[in-house]
Amino acid sequence: MTEEALTVNELAPDAQDAAVGSFAQFYLEKYTHEGLDVFAQIDTTGHIADINQWLVDNVNFLHEEKLHGLIQSRSANFVALLQVLKAPFNRNGQPLTSWSTWFADQIAKIPQGR
Repeated sequence: MTEEALTVNELAPDAQDAAVGSFAQFYLEKYTHEGLDVFAQIDTTGHIADINQWLVDNVNFLHEEKLHGLIQSRSANFVALLQVLKAPFNRNGQPLTSWSTWFADQIAKIPQGR
């Protein structure tokens, strides 16, 4: 039996919190080490700008402080971004595809060359 794919808006509040938490951790990792080009190509709503502005304003925070602060301060932006990204979740708020696999799949979809 295949798991039901739910959008972030279809999740119960606790599951939505879990979805935001796992994505925020992944997002922060990409922000810190690889960049957010993949997200920027999908998000045309400005949620990345809001999230990144918080990160710029709090650049001196330790990693765990940044993660906690992002979840506390930008949860609504993450929910909206996850909706734009059309990320599928199970009922517990876990992504149906790991974030690293999702990211690699998105990179593969980007047209190469001219």
